[in-house]
Amino acid sequence: MADSFPDMRLDALRLGVLARAAQALHGERDLGQALLWATDAARTLTGLSESALCLLPRHGSPVWTASESGLDFARIGDPRLSPLLRDGLDNGSATVEADLGSAETALPPDARLRSLLPVASLVVVPVMAKDGLAQAALFAASIEPTPIDEGMIEALVALGAHLGVALDNTATLARMVEVEARGKEVVHALQEAVRPPAPIVPFTELGVHYVAADPSAPTGGDLYDWVILPDGDLHVVVVDVMGKGVEATKHALSVTHALRLLAVEGCPLGELVARADVLVTAQNPELVATLVIAHYSPTTGALRLAGAGHPPALIVRGTSVREVPAPGIPIGWPGAASHEVVEVMLERSDTLILYTDGLIEATKDIVKGLEGLASAAAATASYPATSLARALVERQLADAVRQDDSVALVLRRRSPSVAQPSHLLSPLRHHFSPQPAAVPLARHLLCDWLRFIPVEVDAIDALLLATSELCSNAIRHASGAPGSVLLQAWAESDAVYIEVSDDGGALAWTGDRPDELPDPEAEQGRGLFLVHELADEVSSRIADGRSIVRIVKRAVVGVDLVVEG
Repeated sequence: MADSFPDMRLDALRLGVLARAAQALHGERDLGQALLWATDAARTLTGLSESALCLLPRHGSPVWTASESGLDFARIGDPRLSPLLRDGLDNGSATVEADLGSAETALPPDARLRSLLPVASLVVVPVMAKDGLAQAALFAASIEPTPIDEGMIEALVALGAHLGVALDNTATLARMVEVEARGKEVVHALQEAVRPPAPIVPFTELGVHYVAADPSAPTGGDLYDWVILPDGDLHVVVVDVMGKGVEATKHALSVTHALRLLAVEGCPLGELVARADVLVTAQNPELVATLVIAHYSPTTGALRLAGAGHPPALIVRGTSVREVPAPGIPIGWPGAASHEVVEVMLERSDTLILYTDGLIEATKDIVKGLEGLASAAAATASYPATSLARALVERQLADAVRQDDSVALVLRRRSPSVAQPSHLLSPLRHHFSPQPAAVPLARHLLCDWLRFIPVEVDAIDALLLATSELCSNAIRHASGAPGSVLLQAWAESDAVYIEVSDDGGALAWTGDRPDELPDPEAEQGRGLFLVHELADEVSSRIADGRSIVRIVKRAVVGVDLVVEG
């Protein structure tokens, strides 16, 4: 009985090592660190002085991880090519050699392995994947002859089993990440297909934001459309179809396409809902949709609204918000039609907000929902249209249980300001060194220049913030030479143009607007997102070895100004 105590203590030690190794293997996200854990555990479990791990990819070369013992196992190359090891790896059984370094046999079974691996004792355990093929091999060895007992082999086999599960899980997670990435690409393509890009409308700022009820469903029954009509007016529609998912998207598309076709053909606004009802319900008799249509003249600011059972539009003037109902009966109901065409004149900087009921029903109290939306619109009235649409959705849905899709569409009149003729300052041109301390000075010079043009106060704040981001980006990529960053600004008609360039020659910014706000912990991307939110136009180019980013803010300078000579 006394002789069994050392064996019991050794078994307990091995169990403890296996428990710690299993915890490390299944809990460690860094694959390299997990492999090091496995090699160290192999040496501890067997008591042998050398250990290594070889990953065996189905395609490509083996990848070796060795313990700190110093023996170069990687000299073996691919263990699947070794006659001594091949059968064990194919069959999932351990290979045990206690006399690998001896020369007793005249014809060694694997002379190459013996010459490359100068060890006397060797244990190799295959690490099997769930499909029954070896995905790795665990090696434990000693330079001096060492007895290899069943306990060593069993412990190493147990470690290999844990490692096999861990590698399977890692591979599964990698595939899930890849599938998710491909899924996001498909979602993005689908969203691009069903959500038309904002048209370029003179004297008008447009923005929209959409959130699906189910994060796993990329689209739903809330949809919008906008297109410039042959007479120059902007046709805008927000539709809310009963139902969710792709089927609801299909129905919503049939409504928006019917309305667009009828509007382009010249159907009067007051008749659009009734005509569209006949077209879409003939193919989809179960379809039910509320909607609001806006026809807007960018030159005069005239706005006409027609509705069909949809929540009232909001008009924001300064910090004042008023509801503008457009009564009617939804498509799919008996007598579907608009009851009247409501006419409103948008003054300069007035904002129209169209939305779906997901924004006001999230709290289960429509009255409070409308009050909350109006309050949010007043609080964020100075935001650019794209930022305003996003802010309205995020504020309304904060801490609410989403059960419906939500859309907020923003249209702001941006006609030029009426100003008395005055002298316009010459273009600003300021060279500065790529140092963080130089950015505030550049910002102050730009601020003075903008105020003396003059430019609207709200626009000045947006331009200064965007320019600060551009300057900060430029000093990170400039060569470091004195004066290598250049800030330029000039006015054309009612617009302000600002360019920031550096001599780095690497274009770090693009003209593409990011789809979503970058993660708060992301090291890059937030500045680009902010600049796009604050400017009407962002473009970039490389010229004469300099990286140049230009932003444009329109309808912020008085007209008929005289350039100072």
